[in-house]
Amino acid sequence: MDRIHEIIFLVLGSLAVGGTFLLSAPTLTAVGNSFYRVNGIVFLATALLALFLGAPAISLSTLFFISFIFILFVYNLRLWFLHPYSSCLLLWFAATLGIAGFLIALGDFVSPTEAPYRFIFLSLHTMLQSLLLGAGTVAMLLGHTYLTEPTLSIVPLMFFSRAFMRLVFAEGGWAILNLIMAAQSPKVQNAILLNSFEGLYLWIRFIIGVLGPMLLAPMIIKTVSERATMSATGLLYIAMLMGLIGALFSRFFLLVDGRLI
Repeated sequence: MDRIHEIIFLVLGSLAVGGTFLLSAPTLTAVGNSFYRVNGIVFLATALLALFLGAPAISLSTLFFISFIFILFVYNLRLWFLHPYSSCLLLWFAATLGIAGFLIALGDFVSPTEAPYRFIFLSLHTMLQSLLLGAGTVAMLLGHTYLTEPTLSIVPLMFFSRAFMRLVFAEGGWAILNLIMAAQSPKVQNAILLNSFEGLYLWIRFIIGVLGPMLLAPMIIKTVSERATMSATGLLYIAMLMGLIGALFSRFFLLVDGRLI
């Protein structure tokens, strides 16, 4: 399989899993059913896109991801008949299946038996990045809701904006720590010094994917606190685009060197 297809699957799939899990946040119950329906469809469509664009050949990890999509589909059906929060168990079950599928897939890059600590580190970083992409997407779509419902409480948007900021700094710190730990790798050393083409990917990952969202996240909190929801939504779009670019380039190192930087 073409490497770019695998990267698309890993990034879009993790975004769908992280977003699905975060839809169970209690603070969203004040937003209304239409918000859940839109997000449910968005994450289902993202998961299907990940599956058809880049899923590996039928394997255990693929079967888990297909199960995740099926449960998410059932959740979307229930949204038309029941209150969204009555389906939290479905969201948790779906997210668990999706995470399990990705953890199994990570075993193809780092053996959990031969390098258990490295596998645990990689797994935690993957879940953190999944939550980051999910939180950014939910916050971005939540910002749109305020255009049609300007009297809506600012609490949900503030909650997800703060969650996004914390995840941005946590994931960025984790990436820097991982880079320090991987500094002994000749590929990583050459990349840092721009002695190889991978260096371009590495610096795009850190300048656009890590530093950019770190600079924008406090600005998002500021605009939300002033209830400038349109400006906050625009900033969230830019930060999410940067985070997505960073995630794509970090997956490149996972595929070529078994590392998520």
